[in-house]
Amino acid sequence: MSQIRLGQARFTGADGVRAIACLSVILHHVSQRLAMPAQKHWLQEVQSVVLLGNSGVSLFFVLSGFLLSFPFWSAYLENEAYPSIRTYALRRAARIMPGFYVSFLVCLLLVWRLDIPTEFLWRRIITGFTFTTGFHYTTFFPSDLNGPYWSISFEVFCYLLMPVGMALLFMLGKRRSFLKALLFWIVAFGLMLVLNALVHKWFTPGENGRGWDFGQIGGAKYWMPNYNPIGFFGHFTIGIMAAGGMAAIMRRGTAIGRLRKLGLFDAVGVIALALAGLLIWRMRHQGEFDFSLQHQPYYFPAYAILFGVVLLSAPFSLMLGRLLDNRFFRFTAKVSFGLYIWHYLFIILIEKYGIKDYHYFGIQDVWRWLGISVSVIAISYAAATISYYVIEQPFIQWSKGKPFFRRKRAEAHSVEAA
Repeated sequence: MSQIRLGQARFTGADGVRAIACLSVILHHVSQRLAMPAQKHWLQEVQSVVLLGNSGVSLFFVLSGFLLSFPFWSAYLENEAYPSIRTYALRRAARIMPGFYVSFLVCLLLVWRLDIPTEFLWRRIITGFTFTTGFHYTTFFPSDLNGPYWSISFEVFCYLLMPVGMALLFMLGKRRSFLKALLFWIVAFGLMLVLNALVHKWFTPGENGRGWDFGQIGGAKYWMPNYNPIGFFGHFTIGIMAAGGMAAIMRRGTAIGRLRKLGLFDAVGVIALALAGLLIWRMRHQGEFDFSLQHQPYYFPAYAILFGVVLLSAPFSLMLGRLLDNRFFRFTAKVSFGLYIWHYLFIILIEKYGIKDYHYFGIQDVWRWLGISVSVIAISYAAATISYYVIEQPFIQWSKGKPFFRRKRAEAHSVEAA
């Protein structure tokens, strides 16, 4: 096994991790609708674990840091020029903006047509369209109908911060090395922790109206500053360092090939997955911020690091990467953004205008809950599929210099071959 060119990297296992993240979040939200006290003990234990699926949000940040930083690592370690920031920005905008804007506009239309009272409406609309909602609790949730929107603002902030950090790294002298770059990002991670501590000190909201009893804005006030853009860049940074580790391993060539044949990377990845599962199991009866650094959510940084190890090891594995990238997970990963931005809207609409007891811990009959929840998931997959092929994919194609809409195979064989 000779040295692999970094530009030819294959991110085996990444689709699997994306699917795990997406399905975890969806299962978290539907499981909230089952009345836990009315269930048998074993089912309560299972539900307690599934309720922690919101930790999948951390995986989205780790995965984004991993995938988006790799071209920068590739250019850095191959002594090439800094990648085109225009191309980077165009592709990020094409991937996020069309699907989100359509979903957000639908939510705004429903708020108007259904005459839903909304506090700070114009402030939330403006910050929603500019991806700046995450900097204040009054705008943290841009829509009362679609809570998961909150994380998109945080992601966009990380999209902006990562290339700035990489630009600084490229300017640090002509001599480049993985260890030098890794040290740079370790320092950046430490700086993030310092800034996050200052956010806690200076920007913790007051106790008046703070808590989920006061609605979404009260809930946002409770979450902040444990949830804040700077803190979440820590999750993103773990993905960045994992990408650097993958790039460094690829440059080792023959020695890595021998370790791969011995199944070392499979073993490391499986152990990391098992430890991540064990962590979730052990935390099933703990408070949201009981096991974390600086009271960050999602068991930071342990959970993020474990999946960073999975992402780092899966591309070199014999079996793990292929198992993660099974057909169902690959499709789920493809439509994952649509799943994320549409599923909760259906849950809320069913709760408000359909099945009145489909609310937090509302449904006691597990089979009835299961039927409704499966229907929600099926509708979400349908909406996400339409969103991907009709709204998202055309802009993704355009951002890569390809035709806005794919032509039929018989008419565009040469285009597909290119």
